[in-house]
Amino acid sequence: MAKQERSERTLERLVVAAAEEFALHGFVRATLGGVSRTAGVTKGALFFHFPTKDDLADAVQKRGQDILETMLTDVTRAEKSCLQVLVDATHTLSGMLRSDPFIKAGVRIARERTAGSPVPADFYPLWLGRLGQLLETARKDGELAADVPDLSARTLVTAVVCGVETLAWMGVPEDESHQWLGCLWELVLPVVASADALPRLRTAAPVAASSGRGRAVRH
Repeated sequence: MAKQERSERTLERLVVAAAEEFALHGFVRATLGGVSRTAGVTKGALFFHFPTKDDLADAVQKRGQDILETMLTDVTRAEKSCLQVLVDATHTLSGMLRSDPFIKAGVRIARERTAGSPVPADFYPLWLGRLGQLLETARKDGELAADVPDLSARTLVTAVVCGVETLAWMGVPEDESHQWLGCLWELVLPVVASADALPRLRTAAPVAASSGRGRAVRH
């Protein structure tokens, strides 16, 4: 049992170290030697658990996927409106792209892996796929405007996510990014939301709702 516990601790240290290395240096420039040094374990221990850099990247992306799924679950529990969940999730993602090494690493891995590399937990299709599911539910619940095609709604949401990621990549401060995102949602929501859903939607970050509902959409 003690040997198994040591192995599990070593595995965890390696995955955390890999996330830090990938987030800092990217998939291409990060090295297995750098991961082993950051984790404080031997290369032999690293190769025992992860024979290749792709194996390490898979583990980091899988952890990032779990973190994002947990975040979406928490946001969904806090809000009944799927469109509000979508807004809040993008605000939360904006912060995680700056603070969570697994999310930052997952994006860099997804960007830098060569074509044809195995991507069992690629950030982009997973994240955009989940947001697409929220839009599908919003459609069923009558939250989307009837004259807005599904593809148009997905296109707008994809553009929002890409903008959030770009601001994080540029090093724009988180508070400024939240302001930008709130203003963008003020433009997007009146286009995609139904007349009944729109007045209930908030565009500000979830933390802004701690003393109230934050800004409602202006229309």
